[in-house]
Amino acid sequence: MSQNKERSFVATIKTSHGNLHLPKLTYGKTTLVKKLDYDTWSFEANMDVSSYLCVKPDAPPGQIKFYFYCIEDYYSIYLLTDGLYHRQALSNEDKDFIGAFAPDRKQTTYNLLDRQGRIITPEQFDSDQPVVRIRTKGGSLLSVRGNTKVGGLVCTESARAKPLEFKLDILSRGAA
Repeated sequence: MSQNKERSFVATIKTSHGNLHLPKLTYGKTTLVKKLDYDTWSFEANMDVSSYLCVKPDAPPGQIKFYFYCIEDYYSIYLLTDGLYHRQALSNEDKDFIGAFAPDRKQTTYNLLDRQGRIITPEQFDSDQPVVRIRTKGGSLLSVRGNTKVGGLVCTESARAKPLEFKLDILSRGAA
């Protein structure tokens, strides 16, 4: 695998469903919500979403910068935050939800897609504020589902999820 510094970049991101945030950063504490797939036969009705990527219209904008680290035509996406979660990777290691995890060889990698579903890279962007969809290497679009006190949870696509469009605001290109 070869790294491509020219295709790597740092950006903030907005979505049509609201601002991206991590509940632990937003609220400063562990955050529990009722399980989206709650089953009355389950032992636990709540789930900890503190480190999950969420979308909420009134979440603070720009809480997180994202470093898109390009390897071939895939991206590892790292969080650039103040303190907690700094340089952690976005991954779907917990069911289908996207959250902050320590980087490792099993972390999720992504492609950026244009509105026609074609893989694109920064040299193909019309501006430094492109609108893209993000797809996992496994082929699932990043989507949003649920309506909780922390907003919708970013996940890999499922029957109950709505695909997200991401408006990037590229702050710098190359190494972070």
